[in-house]
Amino acid sequence: MIVLRYPSRALVGDYLRSGAGLVVGLGVLIVVPPNIPVVVIFGGIAVLFGVFGLRTLQRQKLEVALTENEIACRGLGTKVLAWSDLDFMRLRYFGRRGKRGVFGAGFMELKLKGAGTAFTFESSLEGFEKVAEMAARSYKNNGLSLDPATASNLIDLGIDSDAAVGCDSPPNVL
Repeated sequence: MIVLRYPSRALVGDYLRSGAGLVVGLGVLIVVPPNIPVVVIFGGIAVLFGVFGLRTLQRQKLEVALTENEIACRGLGTKVLAWSDLDFMRLRYFGRRGKRGVFGAGFMELKLKGAGTAFTFESSLEGFEKVAEMAARSYKNNGLSLDPATASNLIDLGIDSDAAVGCDSPPNVL
């Protein structure tokens, strides 16, 4: 069994963004005399960034366990998905390929579903490539075909699995 986690260093930026949003939202609520538009707008901002901070904390506490037969996540609760039950897989890239900006080149998001269970992982998860590789292998073993974007993104990760066979599309550049 392999146990994976989100490294703290990968979450620092999200914690900073959450804190900045809370400071702005709550700061305005404290400084400006209360009126409905200010409370709705800046109260909403504070709530939004507070939820974002809680979501980041949840990712920090998350443990992902991989075996040859299943994937399991333990955080606030425990969810288990047998690889044989996997019936949906999507790997998406968010960002601009080949462009290194102030915030990096982007990130990937892997969604897995099956048997009433769903998981979403970001590429900052340690061992993300292993999760994607095992999911692609299982998806193929389950007799399912990958969409062209997912197959292309797997290739971009260096996963030249049999699951991507039959996809002649160029790498996803969108």
